[in-house]
Amino acid sequence: MNITYSWLKEFVAFDWPVKELADKLTFSGVEVEAVTDIGGGDFRLELEVTPNRPDCLSLLGLAREISALSGLKINKPNCAVTETGPDVNSLATVRVDDTAGCPRYVARVITGVTVAESPDWLKTKLTGIGLRPVNNVADITNLVLYELGHPLHAFDLGKVAEHAVVVRRAKPGESLTTLDGAERKLDADHLVIADAKRPIGLAGIMGGLDSEISSATTNVLLESAHFASSLIRRESHTLGLKTDASYRFERGADPNALERAVDRCAKMIAEVCGGAVAMGTIDVSARQYSDATLSLRPEKANRLLGIEIPTARMAEILDALELRASVSGGKIEVTIPTFRRDLEREADLIEEVGRIHGYDNLPGAPIAPWAVPGRRRPQEAAVERVSQAMTALGFCEHCGLTLVDPAKIEAAAVPGAVVELANPLSSDLSVLRPLLLTGLLEAAARNLNNGIADVRLFEAGLVFAPTAEGLPRQSLHLAAIAFGHVQPDPWDQQNRDYDFYDLKGAAAALFGALRLDAEVRECRGADAAESFLHPGRAAGVFLGGERVGCLGELAPQVMQAFGLKTRCYYFQAGLEPVIAALAAARQQFAELPRFPAVKRDLALVVRQDVPCGALESAIRAAGGSELDGVRLFDLYQGPQVAPGHRSMAFALTFRSPQRTLTDDDVAAACDRIVAALRQSAGAEVRAP
Repeated sequence: MNITYSWLKEFVAFDWPVKELADKLTFSGVEVEAVTDIGGGDFRLELEVTPNRPDCLSLLGLAREISALSGLKINKPNCAVTETGPDVNSLATVRVDDTAGCPRYVARVITGVTVAESPDWLKTKLTGIGLRPVNNVADITNLVLYELGHPLHAFDLGKVAEHAVVVRRAKPGESLTTLDGAERKLDADHLVIADAKRPIGLAGIMGGLDSEISSATTNVLLESAHFASSLIRRESHTLGLKTDASYRFERGADPNALERAVDRCAKMIAEVCGGAVAMGTIDVSARQYSDATLSLRPEKANRLLGIEIPTARMAEILDALELRASVSGGKIEVTIPTFRRDLEREADLIEEVGRIHGYDNLPGAPIAPWAVPGRRRPQEAAVERVSQAMTALGFCEHCGLTLVDPAKIEAAAVPGAVVELANPLSSDLSVLRPLLLTGLLEAAARNLNNGIADVRLFEAGLVFAPTAEGLPRQSLHLAAIAFGHVQPDPWDQQNRDYDFYDLKGAAAALFGALRLDAEVRECRGADAAESFLHPGRAAGVFLGGERVGCLGELAPQVMQAFGLKTRCYYFQAGLEPVIAALAAARQQFAELPRFPAVKRDLALVVRQDVPCGALESAIRAAGGSELDGVRLFDLYQGPQVAPGHRSMAFALTFRSPQRTLTDDDVAAACDRIVAALRQSAGAEVRAP
């Protein structure tokens, strides 16, 4: 928001130089971003007002701050209006159909006005803050907006059908050409100001072109309304239309400032434009807004601020901010007016005392420390273990946004419904991520575009899914993406590209580091590969018989959509079953083996479609407790093996914790294993 130094001095007669004014406002919480010399001894100040302080979006609100800082009185604008026209109810009617969107609507009518160019003093005030003068009526509504902080709109009453104003939702197929000349297609989510026939304005945002003030206007209807902030915020974002009015309504305008603003505006129009203000106002109110009350304990304020401020001084500061304060029973009872709805608890009042007293006056000595020992939840500890394991495997952690672009989700072939935001900040950040995939793909593409050809990234974070109950379900996931060379720039110049088995090995190593018995097996039937993975080059990840994730090569269309021109491999797993398994597992330690191991090699001939994992599982099941280890060490396919078959050789290690195993013990175990493999997989021992 922009103000001028000279205009602000009309409200409070301070004598600070502009630099000192800027410093005092900034230190009290209203940041002055820039000061510009606009000539004639005047300056424009560009202010950054935090969203919780809509009361400072006006000269009156800033004057209140300066009054509290300086002790000077505020010169409030004269809002006393002289009514000389006919009864306002004989000139116009107002009906509010949507009282939730518009809890209160106040209107005045001024008849016999002369619309013309504004006088120089008015144009100077507006150009000083960067506004373009339009005509005297429109310029006065802007003047009062900046004076008092409440948005107003002036309609040409002669262009309002049947002189009837209706506040309602738009009907299907309706449209409105706004003052900026753009035609806006409307739907039932839009709150409009209408007449008896059509919409004539977007409530709280911008008026319509067909009802604007022009040189032919003689009768003016002034609107001063209170609109629901969430509704205006949503409409402003969906329409891509930001105005001074929407900026204030989004942050919460004062619902009890309507009459003051419309009276001030009507008074100014009558004085500058001529005409007569009609008798009375039209006031359609669905609810009343009353002041709140809070208590402040001076001893707590002093303890938190670290300084001794007398109780009387605290009450004086609050009174100066127009927060009516009275000392009673060792407490300060404070009445909170509706223009300060940001004050909700005692700590807020303490902050008010501290900032007006001056943060620079607070002592630099350290305050006695107090703290509550922190404790990590099991979930946090488990996620940290997972992140440490992935980092040890050579992956870099990525922290992506929870909000994502729905077009990216579609490009990544992510199946299922998504959770859409009711009021997104932008169209490309309008849904909650259903998977971590899109964020990793975008990060991988950025790396590749910046010349980083070997990428290993992972992320552990929340994903979201819609539910029938309305609130989304959130769950923790782990995901990783990898491509490029296995070992960048090796010294012996021998290298190969990262492949499916490298990623499978990384997943196995992760679960091994967590001491969880997970299995990676081929996707088929009900466990078919996800749509974003390459069919035939994907596998499922199982923990305790439950599928918890998947891994494989990304589908070509997905890589193409994100500009990735190399094969990429992706792994994801739900962390909640992993966390549950970690909580259930008890870490056990065993003494070092006292007896020697016995090793045997077993070469098997099986069909090509029999996966290695299935053979390994069958070997472990049949080998019994004395089978200490299984490792595939050879794979052969060639003339010495029947067509459609292949040879797999496993190194088996046997060991007993009680005794030394004999050859007969090991032979019996091997016979059991061969019999089980022959029955489950049709395997035969390969002849030497």
